[in-house]
Amino acid sequence: MDNPGKNKRNRSLDTTHMQEMLKGDSFPQDWEDFLDDDIRNFFDILLNETGMKKSEIIRRANLSRVYGYQLMEGRRRGKRDYYILIALAMSLDLKNTQRMLSVTHCGALHPLIKRDAAVIFAINHGYDIEKTYSFMLSLGLQPLEDGTGE
Repeated sequence: MDNPGKNKRNRSLDTTHMQEMLKGDSFPQDWEDFLDDDIRNFFDILLNETGMKKSEIIRRANLSRVYGYQLMEGRRRGKRDYYILIALAMSLDLKNTQRMLSVTHCGALHPLIKRDAAVIFAINHGYDIEKTYSFMLSLGLQPLEDGTGE
């Protein structure tokens, strides 16, 4: 049996519905019904789908515990690299990583920017954070910043 509530909640992870609505003759009046850009809700949906815990993700991403929780609950906004680390820690695909970057107002990864292209390659090939770090260094690129050097 199909669960209509579940479909509505999952729309925040999929931009297809939004793209179709924007093709219409007028700007959508039911914006909240198809686009939920609440950071906390977005992470709650991802956590539910992956079965992961915030503490596990924060540890894998090598972020400060308190700061990591603040980022995932939307109480603080972090640097783009921090969200990319979270995406790698969660083993997200490119589509969900791009959506996360959109929801957190960080800007999507762009394949014509070499550093972004390296991250896209790493995501597409299932690299973890350590392998991504080594890969970026091997290309002479600045690795993802986790805040430990600050």
